[in-house]
Amino acid sequence: MTGIDEPEPSLPERSPPRAVDVVGRAIDLNLGGSAQIRRASIYAGLLFLAAIGPLAALLVAHSIRAGGFDWIIDLIALGRTARVDLGPFAGLVVIVGVGCAIAISVDVQLLAIALIGSRAADRSIDLHAAIGLARRRFWRLVLASIAVGLILIIPRQILATALGNQNAESGVLLSTALDIVLSAPFAYVGAAVVLAPATPLQAVRWSWRMARRRWRLAFLIGVVNTAVSYLAGFAVSAGLDILIRIAIGLGIDRGLGTVQSIELVAIVAVAIVAIGSLTMTIAALTVGPQVVAWLGLGGPVDGIAGATTGGLTEPTGPDWPRRLVSRPMQVALVVEAAAALASVLRGS
Repeated sequence: MTGIDEPEPSLPERSPPRAVDVVGRAIDLNLGGSAQIRRASIYAGLLFLAAIGPLAALLVAHSIRAGGFDWIIDLIALGRTARVDLGPFAGLVVIVGVGCAIAISVDVQLLAIALIGSRAADRSIDLHAAIGLARRRFWRLVLASIAVGLILIIPRQILATALGNQNAESGVLLSTALDIVLSAPFAYVGAAVVLAPATPLQAVRWSWRMARRRWRLAFLIGVVNTAVSYLAGFAVSAGLDILIRIAIGLGIDRGLGTVQSIELVAIVAVAIVAIGSLTMTIAALTVGPQVVAWLGLGGPVDGIAGATTGGLTEPTGPDWPRRLVSRPMQVALVVEAAAALASVLRGS
């Protein structure tokens, strides 16, 4: 499980690729796989709707009962002193919904690496097989991420203390730059887990060894991740602004009658699906340089060999995941939806 007792496989040495070639190749892979990434984005958006939708339904239902959004203004103004009753099972809905959203985010990251990695390695893989591969690597990436977090917790705390006297804007920029430097040795953890495939501790060690071969590429991966995240934030902000303008144009801000309530539900659902789909697009863009650099530095891709002819119709083994949504996720989503429905009905 941890790989402590396993012999450490050798990673072949290769001439490191140039940074400009890594970025160019990553863009080409995203453009070439745009159709497949688009389907994966729709899949991710619908999953996020199933996970976040029940919580959004509680907020929408409370707004409808309150006749508008004044309660949100009061909540912002009064903070913790304001009391909002979303129903008897609201806490359960929040816990399960947030947990499912986090799990889906991990799956999206793994799915992006599988799709981009298979294309970069010239190995055919369909969406079903990529989903199955992501599900098999889920806990490995979670445990590897926890290991990285434990390694970085002390340096990050030291930096946070040192930057405590900085003003907000310069502090954010400086902390972001330093975090890129601290995280550089672990830039290849995701690729190691999915493509190698490595156990959690192996993924941390292999990532460190790959980063040492060309530190410039490891820093490049961190910069790309940060830049894409900022661009995604702007995109989400612009999209929400458009939806708010549409809501104002439909008169939702002036009161919530039957028609306005239906329109509000539709707008919220579209927003959740759009943001959920965007996470897949962002993941594909951010993992592109990581995958290209991993292959360029001689990283193995044995982890996707078994999935290339697999999928739902032709599984590679009896334990290969067949469902688009895993059974534990199905159970969690059903429990969340039932709790949200009960809360809405009790509050009406």
